[in-house]
Amino acid sequence: METKTFIFKDPYIFWPEWKRFLYRVIFQAFIFCGLLASLLVLLLEVQKYFYLGILFVIFFIFIFIKKNFSDFPLERRYLEKKKVNLALFLSPRAKEILIEARKLSLNKKIDFPLACLMVCLMETDIITALRYLDITEDKIKEMQNKISAYPLKQLAPTQDILLNLVEHAVAEAINLKQSSVTGFSLMLALYNLNDKNIEDILNWFDIQKSDLAIALSINLLNRQKNIEPVRGLTDIPESVFRPKKVKANRSLTSRPTPTLDNFSVDFTELASRLKIGIMIGHLVEYENLITILNRPGNHNVLLVGPAGIGKETIVSYLAYNLVRNNIPRSLSDYRLINLSFASLFKDIKTPFEACNRLTTIIHEILLNHDIILYLPQLHNYKLLVQEGGVSAFEILKPLFESPTPIIATTTLEDYHLYLEHDSSINDIFEIIKVNEVSPEEAIKILAFQSISWYRKTKVQVSYRAIKRAVILAQRFLTNTPLPSSAESLLTEAIEGARRRKERLVTEQDIVNLVSVKTNIPLEVSQSVERERLLTLEKYIHEVYINQEEAVKLVSGALRQYRAGLANPNKPIGVFLFVGPTGVGKTELAKILTRIYFGNEKSMVRFDMSEYQDPRGVFRFIGDPEGATRGALTEAIKTKPFSLILLDEFEKAHQKVLDLFLPLFDEGRLTDNLGDTINFTNTIIIATSNALSDFIKKEIEKGTAFNQLTIQLKQKLTNYFKPELLNRFDEVVVFRPLTEKHLREIVKIKLNGLQEIMGNKKIELNFDETVVNKLAQLGYNPIFGARPLDAVIRHFIKDKLAELILTQELSKGCRIQCAVQDNEFKFIIT
Repeated sequence: METKTFIFKDPYIFWPEWKRFLYRVIFQAFIFCGLLASLLVLLLEVQKYFYLGILFVIFFIFIFIKKNFSDFPLERRYLEKKKVNLALFLSPRAKEILIEARKLSLNKKIDFPLACLMVCLMETDIITALRYLDITEDKIKEMQNKISAYPLKQLAPTQDILLNLVEHAVAEAINLKQSSVTGFSLMLALYNLNDKNIEDILNWFDIQKSDLAIALSINLLNRQKNIEPVRGLTDIPESVFRPKKVKANRSLTSRPTPTLDNFSVDFTELASRLKIGIMIGHLVEYENLITILNRPGNHNVLLVGPAGIGKETIVSYLAYNLVRNNIPRSLSDYRLINLSFASLFKDIKTPFEACNRLTTIIHEILLNHDIILYLPQLHNYKLLVQEGGVSAFEILKPLFESPTPIIATTTLEDYHLYLEHDSSINDIFEIIKVNEVSPEEAIKILAFQSISWYRKTKVQVSYRAIKRAVILAQRFLTNTPLPSSAESLLTEAIEGARRRKERLVTEQDIVNLVSVKTNIPLEVSQSVERERLLTLEKYIHEVYINQEEAVKLVSGALRQYRAGLANPNKPIGVFLFVGPTGVGKTELAKILTRIYFGNEKSMVRFDMSEYQDPRGVFRFIGDPEGATRGALTEAIKTKPFSLILLDEFEKAHQKVLDLFLPLFDEGRLTDNLGDTINFTNTIIIATSNALSDFIKKEIEKGTAFNQLTIQLKQKLTNYFKPELLNRFDEVVVFRPLTEKHLREIVKIKLNGLQEIMGNKKIELNFDETVVNKLAQLGYNPIFGARPLDAVIRHFIKDKLAELILTQELSKGCRIQCAVQDNEFKFIIT
């Protein structure tokens, strides 16, 4: 196999300054004199040399223009030679950067790679790109000062050092689709030199290579005003549905399609005007699409995926490649036509008229052999039924059986509801499931989209705002796939900035917006909040008595999550609370919901004793037929930031318990429609009264609490599978309440009642005798403290309500409650 050799040979870079200056003067003089002489020949109309003069004018103009470009463009025919001089691919500005860097390295005693970085940081285009990454000019000056402080470790650049740098720069320029090596590609090439000093500086200022590459691409696209960087096909305005000229392919075999042209959109035409066509991600799906369209036999494809996942982007990319002949030969000369369901109803109202229009369109398509038909929302054709029971889908069948390639799309939900059970669908279509793009791809898509947003709104979206939107959307807005979920955050933030008359959307704007949407503080930014997290146990015990071990365990889990140390692919915490009834298991769950999620409405509660048969699984995730949605999956779709309380967990059927294995371990659950529901923003607490007697006896015996927990876990295998127990972050044992604990609980509940009365401007006080009496009446050995609320309601609240309604107790009064002769007395003053 023939080996390829790269060399770097350009004496100009190593010349002294005077020699380069002299060369430039001579070169400029040569062009000026040659061009002047050629023009004189033309002006003097010397017939003998007239055409020669024209030739020389063209030659000198070409030389004058060519000096602004590299000697050769970065094309395969030049790069595949046996010996390649990479210096020939340097743009004039890239040469000047290398010259300036060499000079700086020699004069300032700085290593050449660092000198090259410093010169790149002086380039206007690179400064603009860095500004997009929130790197201000002050930070750039700080970087340059850091560079100057590094000691010299190597001599001025040699041919080998330059070859290494430029070889990497050529690769970066090819990735950026540039025709020559520029300052952009040199800057990116510095990342590949494995120079520790450069890595330290760029990491210190958090300038990642992938981020900078996108910022540089954005800077290039910003200059091309006629290109729409990323255009969603759903954004195509209604004005494109209008009569168009008759289309014909290059072989002139196409027939007129006036009805189709009137009610469709020609994607190939839009792609030729650079209005659609950019695709980031979805390469696997696109390759599968091309394979199916190019094979013999059935060419029909059904793209299935959630709304906003990128189905139409794949179709637009096909149109882009059709225009540029970057497709298999069998697809040459095809045009891609979008026939939307809505367009069939333009200017008509009844299904009968729409079906007649569709019949005419199908007849026109069948007469042609150069059309790829795109049918978005295919399920709607199943739902459109005219009189007599014939659906639009049935009318389409002659088209399905023809050689005309068809690309249809539908959402996952609509596929399960309307198409999956139709056996003909699998005969007609090859199904391609469209997956969500990666976070990195979503960032790139939205970065390009930000150009269009700026042109429309004059509001700039910072790159770090885009990154944070993608990260937070993936974590908190799980009902919508990327990039649509992050796009909705960014567009909302742009509108907010416009209302505030601001010109920039920052990272903090996105954090604040998501905090408002989720009612969850996303950053520990205030000293008060930090202090509360650090003393969370104390804060909980202000309203919760006993169970110090349980409080400590759940507080630690919340601190780890808020500090960013928890596993992002699991729920915030998964706990099994075990203990007798009435000891505060559910109460602690309510308190955690109030503290972490803002209010008790964020609790999703299930009584597991209602799920004692195998079909309880379907009640949680929905039935296989799709007729009933799952109670659990739908609740988390609606409220993804919740505390899930599974009361009396041990009473559920084993198949129901098995359902929670992937949920506890991976933080996700698949519903009956195939949607994966994200549970990573939930706290899951299962409670159990199992082994209550055992717990009570062991505590009375004085068994150490750690030892009791170990013994309890072993005995719980009689109720739960070991693999389920192992998926709990903690099995938390709750102690039985003592009389002292009960008195403290009474005080907390009476304090709450005092606050309520205080809001009515009534001062309410209780004697210690009231506390003792309520504690005595409210305790039950079987039910724990559970009867306490009923006791307070019966002996205290009922009497207060009576006094208020009879107006004996009104605003400004004071009332004292005490126990006398074993009865509750109320004294009003």
